[in-house]
Parts: sequence; structure tokens; C-alpha cells
Amino acid sequence: MSAPQGRAQAFQVCARCSTRWAVGARPGTWCPRCHGVLLSPVSTRAPAQGARNFRWVARPSASSTKSERRSRSASPTPTPRYASTPTWGLRDIPRDPDADRRVGRVERYAANAQNLVVVTAMLLTLAAFAEVFRYGILLHNRERLISPITLAVSDALVYFAQVGALLIGLAALISSSCWLIDQRRRAFTAAGSTDPRSVRTMLLLSMLPLVRIVMPGVYLTEVVRLRGGADADVHRELTLVRVWWAVWAASNALVVVQLLWNLRDSLQARADGVLLSAFVALVAAVSAVLTLAVMRRLEGRTLRGSAMSRPTRWVIATGTEQKPKQQSEQQQPEEKQSEQQQSEEKPSEREPEAVTAS
Repeated sequence: MSAPQGRAQAFQVCARCSTRWAVGARPGTWCPRCHGVLLSPVSTRAPAQGARNFRWVARPSASSTKSERRSRSASPTPTPRYASTPTWGLRDIPRDPDADRRVGRVERYAANAQNLVVVTAMLLTLAAFAEVFRYGILLHNRERLISPITLAVSDALVYFAQVGALLIGLAALISSSCWLIDQRRRAFTAAGSTDPRSVRTMLLLSMLPLVRIVMPGVYLTEVVRLRGGADADVHRELTLVRVWWAVWAASNALVVVQLLWNLRDSLQARADGVLLSAFVALVAAVSAVLTLAVMRRLEGRTLRGSAMSRPTRWVIATGTEQKPKQQSEQQQPEEKQSEQQQSEEKPSEREPEAVTAS
């Protein structure tokens, strides 16, 4: 089937089959042969080509004005950049920028503080149990002989618990002091300032035998009060710090009492010293547990380590939102009255025009 021949000076070319079709009363849209798109009419002198005889011109939308285009061109956007080299993978996780940050000794020691405190609490509890077990052996030895194996097990348990609690407790004391320094740095950084106390001074005052009873509590109180502007329950945190402070002071005081009690040489004094050692170890274990509770509370966690859930506070509405509604309700009758007045005035204005026209 060939294209119709005529005297028409214009024709349309099919974009698919390149067939010429004469233009009738008005240009067509679709090719009768292959149902392709017909190009715009062209002169009969133009060659039959399948390419379109028009071009696309990109223009801005009508809504954008010249001022908006000037403002957009005047304010350039920032250059895109990557914190790390992008890679391809099934799970492409962006690199943490804090991973490249240099970690000092204080941060390294502070990271192990809570684990050391937990181990110290376990060893102190074991030491208290070992002292109670030894006291039970002493009571049993008043009437019956004790097996050498039982006595050796009791001595080994006591020595292991006491020496382990002493060494791990010293490491826990150092790491806990570093943790406190790290928390003070973060609190002061969040407040937009720096810690006025030096690191060496805080470490020294936190580990000296008598001064360590007072200064760690002072440092913790400053941290809690500094965090008072943030979303934190200051009253409960201060109460927990004060309870820990009292138990911590009592534990250190009992250590001094135990050292003085061991200077007595009588048999009854030594037997009572076993009970005193068990009580001192038990109070020290409670102090270690409270230390762990204070650490995790300042980090926003519970004693078990889970995230702390803050209760929702329901506040009674003050009625400020009801005023716009009342004003809108008052404005609606006024608008209706003004519309009625306008509708009443319009006929009166039109009547004189009709009279004058007649």
C-alpha cells in the first residue's frame, strides 16, 4: 500500500516506517500503515527521513520568577563530600568518623572500669563468704577436730579472695577515677567549657588513702549539677551519689578499724577479727555495687545495663488553644451579619438606578 498522491504542498513523515502522507484538512497524528507517530508537516521538497524535524527546548517553569532564579544562583550549594571512600557491598555501612579519633590513656582505662568493678564486687562477696566459712570452722573446732583438707581449702579460699580483691580493686579504683575524669570532660564539653581541674590532680586525690574518701564524691556532685540543665533527674542522681558517698566512707573507715583490730594478739580477738573481716568485705562489696549503679545511672542505664526508660509526663491543657476557636466562632456570626447587611443594601442601591432608567 502506497501513500496517497495529491497536489498538497506539505506532507507528514512517519517516524517508524518513514512513509510520506499528504496533509489533508488538518495534520494527522498516527500513521495509517504502522500506527507510528507522524511528524509535523514539511515541504514536498524535503527528503523522506525518519528523524524528527523539530528539537526540544528546555525552559523554566512559569511559576519561577527572575528574582527567585537570581537568588538561587547567588547562593551556591555546598560541594558534596564524603567522610570516607564510598565502596560497594551487600551491606555498605558508612565509616564512623569517631573511629579515627585518637584515644588517650584515660579513655582506654575508663572503658574497662565497669567490668573491673563487677569483678571486684564478686571477689569481695567471695571474701565475705570465705571469712564466714572460716568462722564456722572455728566454732566447729571447739568440740571436734578439723580435717586438714578442709582447713587448707578454707585458707586457700580466703587468700585467693583477699589477694584478688586487693589487686583487682586497685585496678578498679584507677579505672574508675579515669571514668570519672572522662565523664567530667564530656559534661563540660556539652556545657561549652573545659574542666578547670587537672587530670593528674584528680587522679592523685582520688587514690590517696584519706583524701579519696572526700574528693570523688565532690567530683561526682559537680558532674551531676553540671548535667542539671540537660534532661536528667538531678534530685535522684544526687541522692544516689550521696548514698554511695556514705557507704564508700564507711567502707574506708572499716578498713582502718580492721587494721587496728588485727594488732590485738588474744585468741578471742582473732576470732572476732574473722567476723569483722567478713563484715568489712560485705560493706566493700555493697560499695562496689553502688559504684556500678552510679556509673550506669550517669550513662543513662539501669544497674543491669539496659537503657533507662523515662516516664511520660502528662500536662493539663491551659486553654490557650481554645481561644482561637472561640474567636473564630465569634467572627463567623459577625461575617454572616455583614453579608446580610450587604445583601440588604444592594437592592436599595439598584432601585434608584431602575427609577432613573425609567
